[in-house]
Amino acid sequence: MVLTGSDGQLRFNGQLIGKVRQWSLSVSKDAIDDTSIGDVDRTYVEGMRSTTGSATIMYDPNNANAASLMNSIFQNGSASQSLSFVFNKALGTSFVCTGFITSVNQSVSVGDIQAVSVNFQVSGKPSGAF
Repeated sequence: MVLTGSDGQLRFNGQLIGKVRQWSLSVSKDAIDDTSIGDVDRTYVEGMRSTTGSATIMYDPNNANAASLMNSIFQNGSASQSLSFVFNKALGTSFVCTGFITSVNQSVSVGDIQAVSVNFQVSGKPSGAF
């Protein structure tokens, strides 16, 4: 099965926000050096995980949930939000996380669908699979 951008959705607090035109997820783990004095080769253990991402979302600005998500960038000290990226509706594959929007970039062209690019930081462990 081949996934395309048309398979993607963004859900915020369980509600459909819009279609995801493109997204990028980056999950990484620190490598912690645990080499001892006298060792010839370095050895490592797994460290902390970090997850960030970005997406371009097509949405209806009159949708209250979508507006709430986009405007969360202006709130100070707000709690993390629950975000779900649905990769394939038919298979039910998704990436679910709690986090917050770190940047919003909105541009509009005449005759185009409303689209906004967002970057986000995940707080805690994400769930799902690629």
